[in-house]
Amino acid sequence: MLAMPLAAAGIGPGVTLLLLIGLWALMCYTALLLVEVYQHASADTGLGTLTRRYLGRPGQWLTGFSMLFLLYALTAAYISGAGELLAVSLSQWFSTEISASSGVLLFTLVAGSIVCVGTHMVDMFNRVLFSAKIVLLVVMLGLMTPHIHQTNLLTLPLEQGLVLAAIPVIFTSFGFHGSVPSIISYLNGDLRKLRWVFITGSAIPLVAYIFWQLATLGAIDQNAFSALLATHAGLNGLLQAIRQIVASPHVELAVHLFADLALATSFLGVSLGLFDYLADACKRNANVTGRVQSGLMTFLPPLLFALFYPQGFVLALGYAGVALAVLALIIPSLLVWRSRQQHGAADYKVAGGTPLLLLVFLCGISVIAIQLLIALGRLPEVG
Repeated sequence: MLAMPLAAAGIGPGVTLLLLIGLWALMCYTALLLVEVYQHASADTGLGTLTRRYLGRPGQWLTGFSMLFLLYALTAAYISGAGELLAVSLSQWFSTEISASSGVLLFTLVAGSIVCVGTHMVDMFNRVLFSAKIVLLVVMLGLMTPHIHQTNLLTLPLEQGLVLAAIPVIFTSFGFHGSVPSIISYLNGDLRKLRWVFITGSAIPLVAYIFWQLATLGAIDQNAFSALLATHAGLNGLLQAIRQIVASPHVELAVHLFADLALATSFLGVSLGLFDYLADACKRNANVTGRVQSGLMTFLPPLLFALFYPQGFVLALGYAGVALAVLALIIPSLLVWRSRQQHGAADYKVAGGTPLLLLVFLCGISVIAIQLLIALGRLPEVG
């Protein structure tokens, strides 16, 4: 959510809106595909085990690599962004200089401990933080609405290549698929609840994304925003743009608090998926020793990444798009295709048939191709 205004600064609100709705529909659809496959397996089955059953060893290895790359990259991105914002907030509160590294360490220790306790603890904290985030979002939108100008909402992309370059970041903003196995296990494979959770749960951030984009892109002139991002990269660039153009301390405070909560809730969900995947893959016990071991495997690598690459927030999100395309588009389409071949008629079957599965697969290939073009310098980077 925080990276999207950085990615959308050069493509305009209209194109951003189309990308948001289209990519949400695609990602919601593939989550339901995974639910269809899981009806033939135990709810606590790991995704690696499931892909081995239907796609063999190569499918299991591809899934494992994609899962680890995606969740480690996202966890590192959220640690980096949250640590930076936490350090700024603590420096202001205590009137002393707090380094970004100290903020990263403190955030990882506190939030990582919550994940290590278990899914129920994450659920409780996320409910509280999410409720506070919704309140702050409403307050923030109310403060920014008077600064929205209609001309800013009618701007077109500065460059056509920026539209393709923004896809990986916006695509990754709907990347909850790494947590799908944890949610299925938590709800004991209840098909009715799972359908409701994934449709409604993904639609809520879609609505929030739309209003957030309208507020930021409507209040900030596109050319001025792009110029500021050229000198102030990442999240600080977004906050600097709001500070200079909106010129309201109340808006700045609301954005700071909202950013803190957005990163915290995202971190808890993503890192829980990584924690459960590693615990299952490495056969760690659920006792204190086993959870500590899983916690070290979960948080130590992304912590090191965040400390050595403090500007890696948007960068990591962009490259995570490759792994997410495999995990959220290619693997679900292949799993459902093989599952329908083996099981035939089932209690729950997602609409669309083979043609739509092929379309999902091709979308995955397209996202990977776009990210590779960005890496090769054939498309501009965003943010």
